Amino acid sequence: MRRGALPLVLVVLLAGCTAPVATPTDTAEPTDSPSATPTPTATTPTPEPVAVEYAVSAGSIPDEFESVTVTLQVVFVERAADMGPCWRGTFTGPYEPTITPIAPPSGECYRSEAVTVDLTDLDGERSLGRASAPGRFAAGHALIATNATATYRNGTTVTGMRGASGKRVRVVEGAPAGPYRVTLSVDAYDDRPYAYWLVAEDGGTA
Repeated sequence: MRRGALPLVLVVLLAGCTAPVATPTDTAEPTDSPSATPTPTATTPTPEPVAVEYAVSAGSIPDEFESVTVTLQVVFVERAADMGPCWRGTFTGPYEPTITPIAPPSGECYRSEAVTVDLTDLDGERSLGRASAPGRFAAGHALIATNATATYRNGTTVTGMRGASGKRVRVVEGAPAGPYRVTLSVDAYDDRPYAYWLVAEDGGTA
């Protein structure tokens, strides 16, 4: 009986040695989570530049004049309410167009390069070229005669001409369409405190 029990014990021990060894459960490798797409920042588009063109012609000029030199400039405004205040800095000479104080503009003003013409040399219309400004100055503009100088045929300088130190030639509210026509003349008087007056006439849009 003792010899029969020994093989049984060996079988049990051998069976225990061949049992599979437990291994830790395999885990899936972590994957990167998709990155969040950044939200594009809204930007305000920059307005396109605005531009305007004027064509100037000469009207009547006194026969005693040898020349009438006029300096012209376009003034653009950022806000329509500044159509008057933005002109204040364009005038020269001792006389202002109004005795009423003008408040400073609430927005910015943009002035073009000045162009000088001699009215006695004009034969028909002459373009002043295109005056341009950044797009935010589309509320309106004005053509200003900032200065005018006339001479007699004997070479002396004309005095007492009204409008020679600054004159609004044409005013346009809103974005320019143009080209615009204007006519500049000099009227003579014998019964007024001034002898001459620089006059501007609206010639419409070309």
